[in-house]
Amino acid sequence: MFDEIVAHYDDLIAEIGDTIAYTVTIPDSGILTLEEAMHRMGFDPAALQAPGQLHSVGSLSLYQVGAGIATLDWINPAEERRQVTDRLAGVGHRHWQVSYDMACNTVMYVRYGADEGWVEHPEPARLPFTHWTEYLGPLIGYAGFLASGYDSEEAEAEVDMTAACLTVVELESGVRLDRELMDGPRTVLPLPEPDFAQF
Repeated sequence: MFDEIVAHYDDLIAEIGDTIAYTVTIPDSGILTLEEAMHRMGFDPAALQAPGQLHSVGSLSLYQVGAGIATLDWINPAEERRQVTDRLAGVGHRHWQVSYDMACNTVMYVRYGADEGWVEHPEPARLPFTHWTEYLGPLIGYAGFLASGYDSEEAEAEVDMTAACLTVVELESGVRLDRELMDGPRTVLPLPEPDFAQF
């Protein structure tokens, strides 16, 4: 099962380009509506643009995915921009965020209630001399699979780390990032144009 999902994301990444930030947030019970998601992110729901708007670098696309919300941002966001979608996480919710950039840096952040975890590739940027598995938190069960995305002294990586992270999100959330989702009904939240000098 892992191989089929990884192959899907390898193909998708090759198709969609160099940079993306993707989140999925699922409530433990009930439904996370677009309106509630907007409030959680600190915006008035009236700021949402009509469904069907095209993706643009200065905006965040929101999708209703079953009981939860997925978002797509077509840049690898700076801290203040990432904080917008991080506000969807919290008590009573499971939240995943995967971003990658043209320099092949991949970051996955997860939060299940108050329990957090991170994956950073190619190098964990947190405390030195701490093994990357120490940061996995609720994803520790995927340590063996995620290890296959890192080069070692003995072997090259077996899977693309971005594809591996997106695979974990799908397995955990039940939500697949694909063209059907990306090209499907969405609402758009205009955000300030990013300052590319930061990247």
